[in-house]
Amino acid sequence: MKLVFPMLSIKKISTRNEFSKLKGDWTALLKKNRGDTVFLTWEWMYTWWEYFQQNKKLFILAIYDKSEKLVAIAPLCINRKKIGGIPVLKYIKFLGTMPISSDHLDFIIYKGMERKAIGAIVEYLFQESRWDFCLLSNIPATSLTGRLLKEIMGNRPLQSEISQVCPYIPLPDQIEDFYLSLSRNMRNTIKRRRRNLFKKYDNVEFLAWENPDEIDSAMEKMFELHEKRWMAVDHEGNLTRSDVREFHKKIAGTFLNSDMLRLYFLRVQEKDVAALYFFKYNNKLFYYQGGWDSELFRDHVGSVLTNLVIEDAIEKGYSEYDFLRGTEDYKTRLTNKKREEVDIYILNSFNARVYLLFRNIYHKMKKRR
Repeated sequence: MKLVFPMLSIKKISTRNEFSKLKGDWTALLKKNRGDTVFLTWEWMYTWWEYFQQNKKLFILAIYDKSEKLVAIAPLCINRKKIGGIPVLKYIKFLGTMPISSDHLDFIIYKGMERKAIGAIVEYLFQESRWDFCLLSNIPATSLTGRLLKEIMGNRPLQSEISQVCPYIPLPDQIEDFYLSLSRNMRNTIKRRRRNLFKKYDNVEFLAWENPDEIDSAMEKMFELHEKRWMAVDHEGNLTRSDVREFHKKIAGTFLNSDMLRLYFLRVQEKDVAALYFFKYNNKLFYYQGGWDSELFRDHVGSVLTNLVIEDAIEKGYSEYDFLRGTEDYKTRLTNKKREEVDIYILNSFNARVYLLFRNIYHKMKKRR
């Protein structure tokens, strides 16, 4: 069923079959979008839906112009917010969100159509009155979406807040230029750690995984090293759930076949001791996860591998190394560049306002501790 707005019509995609058929048009539209990023690809979103659709309803909005050309996509689903284990609030959210971390999310809109498309999306949402709030998470602060939503919403209740900070490195043409951008102390630390590692062990290898037939076993190695990294600090890490691991094995295989996966290992004495898991998209590297053997923690194998990857990326002519969310020291020591992301809440019921009020109070109290 389509709803018609001035010059635009909206079709709700609510079945997996409809979602599957949208692949070609989705991919073509993403290339015309201002924020073309790996986490907005059909492959990422569709695979997420395959693995995490439980208790959710698909709610993708496909927006067409008068010539029936696809000009915008709102990649959404409907879920239930539980309080005390009881589902009490019906809310709309982006595909690709928890339990998977996706940064740089947004609506997918043909460049120049943002105001019309977002206006149509908002009006459609409020015609669908059976929801409490809409959470649009991890939208780049520089996106037009936040500003246009505030203008279009008018007096309707809306709240936005900084949700994530994503450090990144604009990669130069030469490796030497990257190191010159760092402090002298940092340069010396990097050189010393690498020198000590190669001096201590007579067999150190830097490997980029390329074999599609063994990608599942390679991902299992990465999971194991990720788990070892976090067990050393009494933390579970983000890759312990079986469905999360299966999702990443599926997406790794899909991206490897499209030359979008980069999986690096540091091997010492014929043993894999560190792994870093990346996506390559639009000539940029997106660092998603990694791990290392805690027994070699003092050898700084994770740090050594990170710098080898940066050098490899520069040699291959990549334009950027995106650390994605988090401002951990190992990121901020290598760059002072960062991007902020925002969460935008659109409220549609009294219960949602009460929930957000108490949520805000809770987070303020938590910060004061």
